[in-house]
Amino acid sequence: MAAFIRAIEQFAIVLYGVCLVGVAWSVRAAWQANRERTQTLYSLEREAASTRIGRAVLSAAGFLVLGVLVFLVAQFVAPSLPTNLPTPTPLGPLVTLTPTLTPFPTPTPQSTPTPDGTLNSTIGPAETVESPTPEPTPASIPPASCPDPNVQITAPRDGDVFSSAFQIVGTANIPNFGFYKFVLNGPFTNFEDRTAGEVVRTPVVDGLLGVFDPTPLLDAAGVYRFSLVAVDNVGSEVPHCSISLQFVRPTPSP
Repeated sequence: MAAFIRAIEQFAIVLYGVCLVGVAWSVRAAWQANRERTQTLYSLEREAASTRIGRAVLSAAGFLVLGVLVFLVAQFVAPSLPTNLPTPTPLGPLVTLTPTLTPFPTPTPQSTPTPDGTLNSTIGPAETVESPTPEPTPASIPPASCPDPNVQITAPRDGDVFSSAFQIVGTANIPNFGFYKFVLNGPFTNFEDRTAGEVVRTPVVDGLLGVFDPTPLLDAAGVYRFSLVAVDNVGSEVPHCSISLQFVRPTPSP
């Protein structure tokens, strides 16, 4: 039943259009039948025209009632349905990675005697030098794009790097709010937009939007476009808030 009500809410505009066309068609049919009734000279034809007028009036009334029912369901019944979505569990502070370099030994100076009895400092034999372990270099990240003030991501910031779960904080509170969701685009999604997680049907203002765990993506680590998408109650999306994040494998402990 809830799915049926959600479908009515989503296609309310289409149903309004159907009802409007139905009322217009019924009124036109009633008008034509009434004109025929007034112009005919035969009682049998007048009775038939009167019957068509009655049917047209009933049809118009039915379309009007249907339109009123769609309006009540879309504006009052659907928004009161429970969302049945779990509340995100807050985690600790946002996790970021910092590159570390492995130190290498410095050669030790040694002194050797010269023929005149003085000492000459020289550098001893070359020792094995460990090269610094290279860390992943962030790819070129496009600038953030959040044109709608009612759809904003305040944390994390554009260009942040993660290897574990993190919180998404911000705002998703558009007029005629329907729901919001997160959309991911990067190596794991073959650079196509894919919805990440479930939709959320409760608006948020300067609060916790959700928690995202990139662990399943780390086999395809890299730069991802991370977007907050808000949709109104008739299925129309407003401009997205998009930032770029880099997901990398965690650095192994020494």
